[in-house]
Amino acid sequence: MITETSTKDELFTAINQTLSEMVGLTSLLDENKINSIPYKDSWTAGQLIRHVTKSTNEMAKAMSMESKPAKRDPGEKILHLKKVFLDFSNKIKSPDFIVPEDGPYKKQTSIDEINKSFEQFKDSTNNANLNDILEGLPLGEITKLEALHFVLYHTQRHLQQMKKICDTLKIQE
Repeated sequence: MITETSTKDELFTAINQTLSEMVGLTSLLDENKINSIPYKDSWTAGQLIRHVTKSTNEMAKAMSMESKPAKRDPGEKILHLKKVFLDFSNKIKSPDFIVPEDGPYKKQTSIDEINKSFEQFKDSTNNANLNDILEGLPLGEITKLEALHFVLYHTQRHLQQMKKICDTLKIQE
């Protein structure tokens, strides 16, 4: 269980487990299903993977951004981020710059791109001071530690969405 005091390695393990499950679900889809709209107001599986990839790429860049030491508890906003992103009853509007393109998407290309984005994120996070503040993000002023938690919660949120998409597509077969 991830807590405010979890280590970087524990967080990476949790992110990797979540990502592996998402990739596993995607790999089980037929190639033509990755671009199928499963239900009203939903992204396709390909769009969902693209969204998570774009978000993770942006967070990898953020981890490499110039930053300054926090003048507050670096984990102060972790519980808030968890509450917001893991409340599945709450619909969250995505910032335009990480909204996925319409597609079409190729399954293996999508899987390769999301895996690459998480590797880049991990590399940039390994070199980051997690106690530093990031400014100018849609999340507001957050620390790099909080950003690491965001990536976990954001990915967990979309894993649940991917499960729903895959379940719906299987029913439609």
